Amino acid sequence: MFVVCNKHLEDAIEEFIEVYEQPPDIYELEKTSFTEWTAPAKCHCCDEPPKYLVV
Repeated sequence: MFVVCNKHLEDAIEEFIEVYEQPPDIYELEKTSFTEWTAPAKCHCCDEPPKYLVV
């Protein structure tokens, strides 16, 4: 699972495919909410605010 900004979305998709050998599901954080999970304040790869959840 990766929480990434726009800039790092492609990298997260490639890494997910490399690890799990299947394409990920991608969710926009603004349009998605989970009752028992809060998105991190910054991207997995940098200090920018995250925009996508890659799972």
